[in-house]
Amino acid sequence: MLFNRIRKIKKLSKKLESFEPYETNEKGDRLIRLHVNDLDYFLSPLSIDGVPAISDETAYLLNFYLKNMSVDGDEKLCFEITGHNITENERIIYEKAIKNYYREEFIDVQMKFKENTKKTITMLIVGLFIFLNRVFIHSSIGVLGNLAEIINIAAWVFIWESVELFFIERAGLRRIQIRNLKILEADFTFKEKVSPEDII
Repeated sequence: MLFNRIRKIKKLSKKLESFEPYETNEKGDRLIRLHVNDLDYFLSPLSIDGVPAISDETAYLLNFYLKNMSVDGDEKLCFEITGHNITENERIIYEKAIKNYYREEFIDVQMKFKENTKKTITMLIVGLFIFLNRVFIHSSIGVLGNLAEIINIAAWVFIWESVELFFIERAGLRRIQIRNLKILEADFTFKEKVSPEDII
């Protein structure tokens, strides 16, 4: 029974790994389809004057949908937004609101890059400082074996932390930043569409 479940999980996992949930348009661009059921929920009720922003619900949906998007390819993103009676002015505002949100995300990630650099350098310097002091203390006055080992471990903890920050955390930030950039450069199209949920 347990082995059958494990086999089913492995089989489903292989299917999902090869599953690509994104459509492409005739140009080969990634097509992100959004349907606005209620225009009141698309935009945030609060925003800076002249800088519209999408609502938390819209941002959550977009981030959830895009979080596993492969960003290695050169293809562009194209948003196709459908709804009922979306005016020309609303179209401009909706596109601006999405780009404003991801522009702020872009700036936020850039700040995280700077913080990552500072932390990486700090951790590396502290680790090397501890390591060099251990060598100096051991060679000049001699240290008990256990204490020398503790100092050695502390030095390597800081050095490995700097390696993790630079090579692992930074790679994740770079992936998010590429996604943000693709959204900022995306094309937007709007279509009139009445869905069953609109007619109640």
